[in-house]
Amino acid sequence: MLTYKTLSLAEANLILDAAQKKAEEIGVPEVLCVADAAGYPIALRRLDGGKVTSVQIAINKAFTAAGHRKPTHAYKNAYPGEEAFGIFTQHEGRFTVFVGGFPILVDGQVVGSVAASGGNGEQDTVVCEAGIAAFMRSLGRA
Repeated sequence: MLTYKTLSLAEANLILDAAQKKAEEIGVPEVLCVADAAGYPIALRRLDGGKVTSVQIAINKAFTAAGHRKPTHAYKNAYPGEEAFGIFTQHEGRFTVFVGGFPILVDGQVVGSVAASGGNGEQDTVVCEAGIAAFMRSLGRA
């Protein structure tokens, strides 16, 4: 039997609160998603003005980051002519290579993920990083 850790709803909300604060600080109406260790949503938040089309994108980024255990922007080999081209067709198209999905690791184990959609790559990244940093502080890890 395997035992694994995953984020709780309270932890997901802590991450979303910090990510939302950063999104509001930089003036971007993001859609935010925190997923469990298997990549399925625990909590989703569409900020006022967040695009309806960004909802599924945020969910897919969170799914990809947790399920494949690396940031979505790490798929440099998914472009035409590269070895992983077409990977985005997997899992009914849920696998995404857009910037803005990050796995969350505790003691080397993926416990969930956070994703943002609605800004450019840099904006989505800083919003996710703010959420992860708040979670790590809550664990006593800077």
